[in-house]
Amino acid sequence: MKEFELIQNIFQASMMANTQGRDDILVGIGDDCAQVAVPPGQSLVFSMDTLVEGRHFPLDADPVDIGYRAVATCVSDLAAMGAKPAFFTLALTIPESDPQWLAGLAQGMAELAEPIGLILVGGDTTKGPLTLTLQVHGYVEAGQTALRSHAKLGDDIYVTGLLGDASAAVPIVTGEVQVSSERFDYFYDRFWRPAPRLIAGMALKRVVHAMMDISDGLAQDLQHILKASGVGAKLDAHALPISDTLCQWQPEAAVTLALTGGDDYELCFTAAPEMADEIALITQTLHLPCTKVGKIVASGFDIDGYQGERHGWQHF
Repeated sequence: MKEFELIQNIFQASMMANTQGRDDILVGIGDDCAQVAVPPGQSLVFSMDTLVEGRHFPLDADPVDIGYRAVATCVSDLAAMGAKPAFFTLALTIPESDPQWLAGLAQGMAELAEPIGLILVGGDTTKGPLTLTLQVHGYVEAGQTALRSHAKLGDDIYVTGLLGDASAAVPIVTGEVQVSSERFDYFYDRFWRPAPRLIAGMALKRVVHAMMDISDGLAQDLQHILKASGVGAKLDAHALPISDTLCQWQPEAAVTLALTGGDDYELCFTAAPEMADEIALITQTLHLPCTKVGKIVASGFDIDGYQGERHGWQHF
């Protein structure tokens, strides 16, 4: 299948490339460039992520899973900015043109992209080792973007959801470790079906000072906030939200996985103590677990109740 036919038959035919009812997308798939009109009073935010087979996901993985996870991990950056998803582009490198595999990839992408209004507007394909690069774009009200650089002394530090499960899942999804079918299903979903906290990000951006998503491990990602804001932090390891499933399976490693494992794609944010009730109202309305895990201090980075490693995922 030639490149144009591949795009036309697989991706343009997908519902995630349907621009009907979207006044902001002037030209989508099928031309040299996509063309968009940013809605009045909005800013355009965008982020790019690359996933490589054997590095970011197991060899010979299900293309449906790959497609879903590729969109989820990239969209998580929009959630961290409090942005509403708008559209994305895809650069796809594949070893061969396999229509069945590509249809599975498109299906997995559409599974998440369609419900959140994320439209595929273009991209590129080439031959080589399996690699996906997505650039996602979103809209946020002018002046309301949540940044890493605005944490303030005395802020509380929060995280959404549960930490550590996705990292613990890696040896399971790669087949290195055998577990019960019930445990396998739980961890499989935690790795392949992360839930980007889009609605939470859009709601929380009004009340937080700094926010980012947790992709490389809480301890490492939080330090990006500290560096950007010129502050320090004190965490409480005993307060970390860890699933009962992980605690039962890996009781000795659970805290380390929660702090350094990565792939959680939850939100970490800081907010003034007086915002606690409003944060609770937002997250409880969304039925989203949200846990206060520490405090912003003047300098340093301490973790009470933990003496282990603090670095997360290392790209090199």
